[in-house]
Amino acid sequence: MQDKNKKFIIIYIVIGVLGRLIPHPPNVTPLTNLCLFAGSNLSRGLAFITMLICYTISNIALAYFNGYPIFGYWTIFTYSGLAFIVLLGSRLSKSYNIKKLVTYVGVSTFVFWVWSNFGCWLATPLYPKDFNGLISCYIAALPFLRNALLGNLVWMVVIFGIYNRLKQYIAVLNYD
Repeated sequence: MQDKNKKFIIIYIVIGVLGRLIPHPPNVTPLTNLCLFAGSNLSRGLAFITMLICYTISNIALAYFNGYPIFGYWTIFTYSGLAFIVLLGSRLSKSYNIKKLVTYVGVSTFVFWVWSNFGCWLATPLYPKDFNGLISCYIAALPFLRNALLGNLVWMVVIFGIYNRLKQYIAVLNYD
């Protein structure tokens, strides 16, 4: 593994874990953008492993500090949703434009919301296991979708914006 990848993975994990542990509005974390970013900048396998490590460490910490369970039946939906985002990110070329990036963030946010809330409906006793229960679950989750979309757009600017600025800065330094 290259030194650049090692540094990136460490930074990814630190940002991802802190982004989930530091108090924040519900569903406003850097994970969607980190998954897209890892998918676009690392091999798929390394991106998947990095996402799993980051999410598992943060789940363990949340369980310890807040008494949450580390894993549950819903976990497969959360982890597979994040894996989808990594896979989607692997299709995001390094020469993306802002329109493409916003589209990827929007699609990632919506698909993750649909999939993880389906998991919430299916794997928890919160809603009846019928069509009305599923619709109730999605309606109750609408504020989380709003928060996730707004948060993901902000984190997109932070993560991809800082990366692009650093890339430009390094290119100028290497040019001189």
